[in-house]
Amino acid sequence: GAWSRPESCPPGQRLVSFRLRVEAPRGLWDDTAANAMAAICSGGSLLEGRGGPQGTWGNWSLPCPPGAGVCGLRTRVERPQRGGDDTGLNDVELYCCS
Repeated sequence: GAWSRPESCPPGQRLVSFRLRVEAPRGLWDDTAANAMAAICSGGSLLEGRGGPQGTWGNWSLPCPPGAGVCGLRTRVERPQRGGDDTGLNDVELYCCS
């Protein structure tokens, strides 16, 4: 795939919550899994990646506590299926710190 343009919180703000747009499993059809991510900055700005249109938006994550922001992440990626349908990125967890 191609990288979209960078999205950033305004100066002095931190990313505090996010959600993913994920396509549900389609059985025999080509599954895409996570297609886009949106995030909220500590000042309320909304950032939205230019992902694919497939899937539906999930719920917003719990926000970081006041004064904290995202400082780490963990991803869930499907292993190669060897002839099966590979999805790639399936989920993201973001970690808060102050």
